[in-house]
Formats: sequence, structure tokens, C-alpha cells
Amino acid sequence: MTLIMPTPVKDKKSGIYYVRVRVPADLKGIVGRAEVSKSLRTRDPAEAKERFAAEYAKIQKRWASLRAKPEPLPLKKIVALSGRVYFRLMEVLENEPGEPEIWNRVLELSHQAEAAEGGLEKWYGDAADEILAEEGIAVDEPTRTRLLREVHRSWKQAASQQLKRAEGDFTPDPQAMRFPEWEPSASPKVATEGPTLTSLFERWKKDHLSNGKAAATVDDFAQKKDALIAYLGHEDVTRIKPKDIADWCDYLRDEKDLTAKTIGRKYLAAIKAILRLARSKFLIESDPSKDVSFKVPKPIAARSKGFTDDEAKRILRHANDALNDDARATRKNKLACRWIPWICAYTGARAGEIAQLRKQDLRSEGNIQWLLITPDAGSVKARRYRTVPLHPHLNDIGLVDFINSTSAGYLFHDGGRTPEDALRLSQNARDKVGDWVRNKVGIADPRIQPSHAWRHRFKTQARNADVDTAYQNAICGHASGNAGDDYGDFPVETLYREICKIPCIKLD
Repeated sequence: MTLIMPTPVKDKKSGIYYVRVRVPADLKGIVGRAEVSKSLRTRDPAEAKERFAAEYAKIQKRWASLRAKPEPLPLKKIVALSGRVYFRLMEVLENEPGEPEIWNRVLELSHQAEAAEGGLEKWYGDAADEILAEEGIAVDEPTRTRLLREVHRSWKQAASQQLKRAEGDFTPDPQAMRFPEWEPSASPKVATEGPTLTSLFERWKKDHLSNGKAAATVDDFAQKKDALIAYLGHEDVTRIKPKDIADWCDYLRDEKDLTAKTIGRKYLAAIKAILRLARSKFLIESDPSKDVSFKVPKPIAARSKGFTDDEAKRILRHANDALNDDARATRKNKLACRWIPWICAYTGARAGEIAQLRKQDLRSEGNIQWLLITPDAGSVKARRYRTVPLHPHLNDIGLVDFINSTSAGYLFHDGGRTPEDALRLSQNARDKVGDWVRNKVGIADPRIQPSHAWRHRFKTQARNADVDTAYQNAICGHASGNAGDDYGDFPVETLYREICKIPCIKLD
């Protein structure tokens, strides 16, 4: 697989080669332009390639320094960096230092810079920035202040030696050995290595989050990406062949005992999404996962995916008594077990959507009470809001009174400090209910899901009550696959009329 990599650019008029590199999107505001362009000062193609590699590496180090977290440096490293100013000045003027008057004036001005407020920054700030960029590092303010002082000392030392040379004294500087050798903390990555799985994942992540999609998917995809890297033993995209990915899928099935559904729709799907985006952005020339497939056989249907009447009633009886449970659980978790099963039973909503309900998501229109399922509260599939009327029985058993009695915010957790916290806590509340169904209620049949089974059962109940499929989809948030359904709305009074067709659940 060939990678599309930067190369020297030849100016059509002069024939001189240039390095031209696009500034990364996250650094454009700092750099102040969209492209970096620099002459390689040669018309020879071979020489241009050699110079390009060096200049491109410098540019990548600069990007690294701009992204780096500012950190302190010990004095030894600061002095080592400042030595570059000294040695470069000594090398450039090794044979011809110029007239003594020049260096007398330079030393005079350097003393003035030291005394003036902000003088060190004005004189040596650019030099310090260049040195830091060369190593791809960023330093905190105290370190920068020390570096400016040491660069100043190095400059004065070099200027004093050049004055001696200008006066005809070329004896070696006995203080030149005071500068320790620079020892980088870690070897910088070679810029021309090309994309890795991790770099392509980060690009996918940026697009995913910029499009407002679920943050939880990022962690899931990261785990799948890491699993492939662990299997391959490397993450060099240039070395990945279609057979490598196909063999990985077999390994997940045969050695890790994952189901075909998990492999095909989770692991392989994640890698395909990452590499497909990379190909669409011209980060890679071909996608090694494109032709890889993993057959997912139809599961054996030995029972309904929804709860039976007996299972449903058993869960709801326990739900009615959840607040009196002596288990060591928070009141919010007990409230989740009290109400989420009932709401799911009468709405067909996903348990995660109900776990993230807030007080303000209960609305009313006339005598109709309804819930707003909205992405503003957390994660909603397809990122589309919908209105879900409450079945009259939910009002009868006290759901509306409960919601009205709560303080503002989330019903089943405290919301945390950030949207990410809220999403995590909603998922935790949903999972707590699932565990409660399995372990407390005792619905342990592995062929059904402890929360999603309500969604299947609701569909069955709606069909039995002759609720039209279009209304079922609108209530449950299912896509119909019909473009025409995207036109118009489903008024809440119409959905309420349909949901009232579903009979009350009698626990007696």
C-alpha cells in the first residue's frame, strides 16, 4: 500500500525546490497561516529530497512543540540548549569575525538589554523559541525565564570570543566546555513514517465528535483499534494487508471466543470506519479493510426477544417495591429500578433514553402528559428528538407526581459536572437496572436482554392493539426506511390516541 506523503515542490519559473506543508487545523490559529513554505535553495532533485527530509522533520518538531504541554526543565538541560546559540555564532564567524568595533557595540547593547525591562525577551525570545521548536518541547514560564538568561550568557560569551578573534586572538575558549551535551527525554518520531492506526483513529475521532456524534463510541472504537494493534504487534498502516485483518477476525472468534455478531458489527465495523475515513481524506491510498467481511449467521430463535407476560409482571412487581429494597444502593438507583421498567413497558423506549430523563423533559398539552426524548439530555440514536405520550396507567401509578416532586435536573442520577459525566451516569443507571433484573428479580435467561426486551415486548403489544406501524416507529424512535416519513409530524394527541389502545398491565 502506497502512502500519499509530502514531497519537495518545484517552482515552475525558477526551478528551485520548496518545502510546502499544510498547517494542521488545530494549529492554524497559533501559526497564523494555512501553509508553511520555505525554499530548499537548490534545483537538484536529489539534493532537494535530502534537504526536504531535514526541513520537514524540523516543521514536525515545531508542531509537536506547539501541541506539547508546558513543563519545567532542570538547569543542566537549559544550559545545554543555550549552548546552541554559542556554538552556532562561533561556527558561522569562525574565519572572519569582522572589526572589533562591531563586537564592542554588540556587548554594550547586550548589557543594555539585560538592564531594560523586557529586554531579554526582545533580544532573545525568537532564539529561545527556535531552540525549543527544534526539540518539539514546550516549557513553563519559570523555565523560559531561566532559558532567556542562559541564552543571554551564551550570547555574551560568544560575542566576547568574537571580539578576541577580531583583535587577532584565535585561541580556543576555555569556557566552551561548560555547556553539557543535550540529552532528549525521548527520541522524536520520524515525521516521514506515515500514518499509524492511532493517528488515523485520532482523525476519525475529530470528525466523529465535530459531527456531534456520541462520545461513548470513541472509547469503544479505541478499544477495537488497540485490539488490532495488540494482535498485529505493530500499527504501521503500510504493513497491514487485507489478510491480516481477515485473520484477526478469525482469531477473535477462535481464540477469544467472541460471537460473529460482535466481531462483524463491532470490531471489524470500527476498523472499517476508521480506515474508510482515512481513505476519504486521502491519508492513505487504499483501504486494507475494504474487501474484508465476516459473515454473521442468523441467531437461533428459541424464544421471543421480548419479555413474556409472566416475566414482565414479575419485574414490575419488584419495581413497585424497589424503594423498600434493603440492598446497599443509592436512592437514585432505587428510583431507577422503580420507574425505568414501567416507563419502558409503556413506551418501548430504550432504557438508556429513560435513564437520562430530566424533570424538564416531562411536558403537558391539555390533559396529555408526555416525555421529550432529546439529545440535549444525552445520547439518542439518530440524534433526533421525539415526543412520547404517557399511557394513562403511568399517571395512575404516580409517575407524574413523582417527577413533579423532584428538584430540577436528572431524575435517576445527580448529573455530574459535565455532559460527559451526565452521559456516563445515565449509562450507569441503565446498567444498574439491568443488573437488578438479572440478580434481584432473577430473570436470568441469556437469550433476552434485561432492559431491551421491553422494546420488543412493546412492539408485540402495539401490534396486538392494532397500532399502525408508522405510529409504533414514531413512539419507539425506529427508522422506517421510507423517505416520506421524514415529512410532516406526529402530533402528540395522535400518538396519545394510539398509545391508549395498549391495555393496562394488571399485576393481580
